[in-house]
Amino acid sequence: RLSIFSLSILAMSLVTVCSNIEHVNKVTGIALNILLLYLITTYSRKSLGTYKYLLIVFASSDVILTLVHVCINHQIVSVGSTFACVGYSFFQSRHFTAIYCSSFTLAFSLSIFNFLYRFWAVKYPHLLDLFTNKYFIALLAMVAASTFFSWYLLCVLGTTGGIDEVGTIVARKEYYRRFGRNLTDGFQVLDHWRDGKFNVRAFWVFLACDMMIISCITLAGAFAFLCYYHIQKAEKLSIQSKLLQAKMLLTLCAQTAVPILFVFVPYFAVLSFPFFQIDAHLLNVGCTSLISLFPTCDAIVIIMLMTDYREGLKAMILRRKTSVSMLDSRNTISRIS
Repeated sequence: RLSIFSLSILAMSLVTVCSNIEHVNKVTGIALNILLLYLITTYSRKSLGTYKYLLIVFASSDVILTLVHVCINHQIVSVGSTFACVGYSFFQSRHFTAIYCSSFTLAFSLSIFNFLYRFWAVKYPHLLDLFTNKYFIALLAMVAASTFFSWYLLCVLGTTGGIDEVGTIVARKEYYRRFGRNLTDGFQVLDHWRDGKFNVRAFWVFLACDMMIISCITLAGAFAFLCYYHIQKAEKLSIQSKLLQAKMLLTLCAQTAVPILFVFVPYFAVLSFPFFQIDAHLLNVGCTSLISLFPTCDAIVIIMLMTDYREGLKAMILRRKTSVSMLDSRNTISRIS
């Protein structure tokens, strides 16, 4: 009994700690990405070209993701073989929870577009003008939107979460035990095993979610490999250009690693563990904290690895004047565009 009581106290303490971490991440996520937007618009070199606008979209999307997290307090409350996530907001609805889950597809859509830009910059530089073409931009927007709505429909139509369903009742009790809030609606539930019966529908939804995650990572990795391969094989690029392109690719890989580590890996784990009836209580509690850290880390990676913005931030802190022309005059090998 003492051991069970101690574990219960530890779990409640962990919930409190993770909740506080989320609050900090919300503030830093918005603040750092607004700072990044200022650095991009103020200190970006002219030679950065249209890539500057991709970075602006990245930073803006991180601000939006953080605001979504502020409005929809998302949590994982899986129990046994039942996976459940729920959003606590001003209005209890499964649609709000689905919007939260779907919003993170934007990060990987943008990462894939970014890798495509880098690949074209090395292999097909004449195609980069497409990123200023309104029809091509509309096509990219449609791809991102279709990915978002595919995940949204998968959440709304594929999962259960009816108020009186057994899986929802189990998840509701667990949510109340952890957070002290009694929510009626807003649950997305995959009840894999109930009364000894295997839920085929839940399995297909689980499989589709995992395949979408894996396919996004695989596609981004394929573009990264192709870019690296053509940098090494390019005969028309000078050694200086190859080094610069390699540095840009390294920065993009580091930036892409952030959503993989803080969003897709935790979500892949919490989705998969209930199917195999693996207890993942600690990961369930900490998952949302990791996800909320993503926009903060994303901004830090870009600022630290891109010399223009790193030097611009130093200039702001030291209150010295650093213009774009001064940055342009420096050795391009030491910079990342």
